[in-house]
Amino acid sequence: MSPEGPEGAGSVADRRWARVREIAADIQRLEALDRAEGLDDDARMELARLRIQAERASTRAMLADDLADRIDQAERTRDRHGGAAGT
Repeated sequence: MSPEGPEGAGSVADRRWARVREIAADIQRLEALDRAEGLDDDARMELARLRIQAERASTRAMLADDLADRIDQAERTRDRHGGAAGT
C-alpha cells in the first residue's frame, strides 16, 4: 500500500476492505440467527441485500487495491529514474 497519507490510494483501499469486513460481520450475524431461530421474510431480504452489497464492495476493494499497487509501482519507477520531469 502507498504511504502517502490519509487520502492516498492505499488508504482508500484499506477503507474499502474495512467496509467489506463490516458487511461480512452483518451477514455472519444474520446467518447465525437463521441457524438458531430462522429468519422472517424481512430479515431474509436483508441478508440477500447484504450479500449483493458484499459482492459489490469486494469488487470495489479489489479494484482499489489494484490501483494502489499500480500507483505504488509507478512511484517506485519514477523515483528510480530521478523523479518527475520539471520537479
